Amino acid sequence: MLHPDLLASLQKLCDRHERFLVISHVRPDGDAYGSTLGLALCLQAMGKDVRAVNADGLSPLFEFLPGSKSLTATLSAAPEPDRLIIAVDCADQRRLGAAFDQWQRPPDVNIDHHVSNPGYAPLNLIDAESPATAQVLYEIISGLKWPLTPEVAANLYVGIMTDTGNFRYRQTTAHTFEVAARLVDAGADPTDLAEACYQSFRAERLLLISEVFKAIHFADRNRVAWFSLTPEMYAISGAIPDETEGLIEYLQAVKTVEVAFLLESLPDGLTRASMRSRGTVDVQRICQEFGGGGHRLAAGLRTKLDPVALEKKLLDLIAKQLPS
Repeated sequence: MLHPDLLASLQKLCDRHERFLVISHVRPDGDAYGSTLGLALCLQAMGKDVRAVNADGLSPLFEFLPGSKSLTATLSAAPEPDRLIIAVDCADQRRLGAAFDQWQRPPDVNIDHHVSNPGYAPLNLIDAESPATAQVLYEIISGLKWPLTPEVAANLYVGIMTDTGNFRYRQTTAHTFEVAARLVDAGADPTDLAEACYQSFRAERLLLISEVFKAIHFADRNRVAWFSLTPEMYAISGAIPDETEGLIEYLQAVKTVEVAFLLESLPDGLTRASMRSRGTVDVQRICQEFGGGGHRLAAGLRTKLDPVALEKKLLDLIAKQLPS
């Protein structure tokens, strides 16, 4: 839970400012979008002038979110000096994107749930026990009695639902369900939102899954599983990078798999890795070796290593933590 003093400090900032900018990490997921739009709509309901931005703009997969049309790509020009910058769901300031870096101005407020977040803003509201930043935002909105409109509730619900794996992951608690219920009471429609998130994919995603299934590898008595996403897979399937969200869960569905990861070469020459664990292996500790971070059970990284070299290093680090 957040300390009351932090909530009071945020309220003072809100009282002193009329213009805000809400931003999240590159390659945004449901929690990043839901948190960005949920907070932006809440501030707008308070009469504030708010911009919602992201380095990658709006993914077509999340066009169903209330307020999504207002979200734009991050501009290279810095916002006005009096516009308060709030970063949400971003454990590392560098992941706010290249355009943000050009501003040469840190966020004023940092709201997050990643345990690896170092607290890079003057005001940091970080709850590492929370399963999603959207839940942290609910606690803020509830604690400060800010507007919880149906549109705000829908965004926060999607953030929590997606970051808990549809309420399946370890950090999902009884309180998470209580928050979800309150969001439903406030106007979030669980059926419509679940269908939009999990039953509205394009055919191209299914074709990408077909390519991924051909490239799955297992090691260490099927306790480790991984695959690499390649440009050829995208070309064959017609899928877009946004449609890779959740593919790693197919590896986690195998009973024996303790650790799963995916690799992908990015256009900027870096290689990204996304890792998941059942609990035996601390994947956050592994990702931190490469400057990444996240949680013990779910973490990610980006590195200059090519996929082959990174694959070998990850397998070695995983082996050191797995029981013999």
